[in-house]
This record gives sequence, C-alpha cells and structure tokens, in this order.
Amino acid sequence: MKFWNGGGHYPYQSHELWFLTENQALGQAAAGPRYQGRHRKVNREDLCGEAAKNIGAADADVPKTSSRGKETFFDGKVFDPADPKAYVASLQIKKVS
Repeated sequence: MKFWNGGGHYPYQSHELWFLTENQALGQAAAGPRYQGRHRKVNREDLCGEAAKNIGAADADVPKTSSRGKETFFDGKVFDPADPKAYVASLQIKKVS
C-alpha cells in the first residue's frame, strides 16, 4: 500500500460529493438543501493534512486542492464536482428500489 505517495489515500472533498450524489441519485439519501455542503462537514481533510505532517510526509505528497477535478468512470460517465446534477442526469439508472 502507498501512503502519502501521490495522494492515493487522500480524502478529497470531491469524492465525498460524489458519494453523496450517488446516494441521492439512487434514492438512498434525500436530495435537497439539507444535504448541500454536507461533504464539507464530514470530510476532515484538515486532520489528514495534520496527520501527514505528524509522520513527516513531504509537503509535495499532500494535495494542494480539495478536488481531483473531473473523474471519468469505467462506464464513460463523467463526474464534475462543479456540476453534480449533470452527472445525475447522465445516469441511466435513477433509483434502486
């Protein structure tokens, strides 16, 4: 396993937003203003950065941004953290019963 090398473990806020968006799209979590920004509250990347410093990780190994940007998945769908609704609109499966 690689720790701190290339940020592979890092808790990107964009990943949290994707998880929340997926759960909403599949009907596993309610959508709406109550969930807006929730990913910023549960993701404590500040603690991850502090832990990195405590173990002597190089500054270069700690990402400088909270987002990995656009992610393209195996099915070709693209998740853009700046526009999660477009990702939901692109999905064929909208809800799991």
